[in-house]
Amino acid sequence: MLRRGFGGFAYQHIAVQLGIRNAAIHYHFPSKDDLGVALVQRYRGGFHAWVADLPSGWSSWQTLRAYFETYGRYLQGEACRLCPGGALAAEFETLPEPMRHEVRLLMRDIHQWLSDTLETGRREGVLRFQGQPSDKAIELAAALQGGLQTARLIGTQRFYQLLDQLALELTGETPACDAGAMP
Repeated sequence: MLRRGFGGFAYQHIAVQLGIRNAAIHYHFPSKDDLGVALVQRYRGGFHAWVADLPSGWSSWQTLRAYFETYGRYLQGEACRLCPGGALAAEFETLPEPMRHEVRLLMRDIHQWLSDTLETGRREGVLRFQGQPSDKAIELAAALQGGLQTARLIGTQRFYQLLDQLALELTGETPACDAGAMP
């Protein structure tokens, strides 16, 4: 889904990858809509688990850097992938309503976490930015999603330039991430 979009894959794509029959997938997910809802719920659960596993002693800037690096993982492999939010946003109007609901919850949770992290960072004195944390969270999310799309078109180095620019704007430091150091 992160490479082709929700509308661009079928049960057959999954069955071939797993070496199973389509019927096995249909047993657990009778419709593609059911599969889509479960997939977004999985992304949401993964995000919450990632947040829960963050080291408690990290500053807000260290936490944001770790979040930025999760986007770098989408660049690995043969083809650049989009993040779940970016992939699903591109075809949001064509998604079934239960899936759209789950996507909204995922994006709400990410936005709230980003806003809280930015507000804490400003209060700690490690992050600086103009405006409200909620507005900056929207800007960061859009930049990261757009950065992945740009990387698909003109190369991954552009994504790392984006991370450097974000670091400069948020902390006055650069670089945020070394392209060679990304996991």
